[in-house]
Amino acid sequence: MPSRAEQPARRETLTRQAARRQAVDVLRVAEAVAGYSARQLSNGLGPEAARQAALDAAGELELVAGTLRRLTRLELNAEQRRALAVQLAASGLSQRQIAEQVGRSKRTVWGYLRGRS
Repeated sequence: MPSRAEQPARRETLTRQAARRQAVDVLRVAEAVAGYSARQLSNGLGPEAARQAALDAAGELELVAGTLRRLTRLELNAEQRRALAVQLAASGLSQRQIAEQVGRSKRTVWGYLRGRS
């Protein structure tokens, strides 16, 4: 049994391992959604049915992306989040978009970009 001093590190390791396993599962779901959508679109659907199938797939993949972003945030420390916010701002994202990506409030992102947080 780990000592009290080792328990937080062990808990963090287990959390990271669980997040990685969940990320693999989510990526498998994304692969299945993409494959299913490709098969649906190649089955000779009419324009409106094909459009709806593509929109359905896009919605599912957006959920997958959100889950992966949430899991990724488990891996970042404060300094890494700050660096990511600066990098995303340099690529042209708005503060709201950066806040969603980094998992912090818009106000926190504002502080990151001004070197205050």
